Amino acid sequence: MHWAFGALVSTAAWVAATVVAKPVADPDDESTPVVLVVLDGVRWQEVFNGVDSTLAMGREGSSGSDAADLLPNVYAATRTRGALLGAPGHGKTIVASGPNFVSLPGYMEIFEGRPPVSCQDNECDGAREPTLVDEIRAHAVRDSDVAVFASWERIRVAATRDPSQIVLSAGRTDAGGSALGTDPEVNEALERGRYADAYPGHGAFRPDRFTGALALRYLDAKRPAFLFVGLGEPDEYAHRGDYPGYLASLRAADDFIGQLLATLDRMGERGRRTLVLLTSDHGRARDYREHGAQFPESARVWLAAFGAPVHARGFAAAPQPRRLADIAPTIRTALAIRPMEDPLIEDPSRGRPLSELFEDVEPSGVRAGSYAPPP
Repeated sequence: MHWAFGALVSTAAWVAATVVAKPVADPDDESTPVVLVVLDGVRWQEVFNGVDSTLAMGREGSSGSDAADLLPNVYAATRTRGALLGAPGHGKTIVASGPNFVSLPGYMEIFEGRPPVSCQDNECDGAREPTLVDEIRAHAVRDSDVAVFASWERIRVAATRDPSQIVLSAGRTDAGGSALGTDPEVNEALERGRYADAYPGHGAFRPDRFTGALALRYLDAKRPAFLFVGLGEPDEYAHRGDYPGYLASLRAADDFIGQLLATLDRMGERGRRTLVLLTSDHGRARDYREHGAQFPESARVWLAAFGAPVHARGFAAAPQPRRLADIAPTIRTALAIRPMEDPLIEDPSRGRPLSELFEDVEPSGVRAGSYAPPP
């Protein structure tokens, strides 16, 4: 079995490359698998400041803690094998392009590597052109090499133009791909999620604990070249005005990241080479409950990166404003695949690789909880 992608290119290539080198064939040599995790609607304030004391006041389950206490696995990994992008006082911010800061356009921007002109709400038709997921699948030989697992069922329409070509499980009822049900424990995880109560979501929403368990088992059993995991409970609890629930969902997401990194550690050299990216599809309004075009502050997001490819440590400083659109070209470069669009046509809306994550820099530290919310 061979996977047609190459090794992570040099730092100089990260800075300059628009079209990357021709892929190599053997995934067991120097390949760089990628895991992309998106936490729906997690605002930067909790990621960098910890629990909001004003929102937590008098609410059971909202006891004060700084960011490293709230997200211990993220901060431990940042100290030893990764970086956080978008922290106040550390370079430029990272944002969703908008102009409507809601979920499906955010996911479309992540998967397409450009602002989602054709999608401005959660009811849009989704991908009209091949996405990053489709591009990666076009380079894959194994049916199991590209997988998408999400709690929110609508991620299906953003991730791929052709769901039949990838391993996909979005929500409680949507599952497909010839390689999905070949492992008994994967089947068991699918069944548990299928009959679960949708709360805190509704409709076909699958609670994050089932999505996370399914993704971890699939990663361990199939070792895909690209894995997407979308966890949706933070946004659901925030919309309910349940700040303790929102915080609990962040702690659960952090626990998932700890389990994900432990799974990769068990894979030896392949796991060490894996690039893990963690971000959000949009931020939140200052009241934390809402987001959208009427709340421009909800454009601001954040990003964490882990793994041997990441040279930066602590808080990485973006030298220029960053967007969710920059995630797709970063992943393309890691996998050494060519974008499907014509590279000779200059398109300023396209994202650019997050080169600052892969440069050798002095550690900036990861002291958390030192930032005041904006006025």
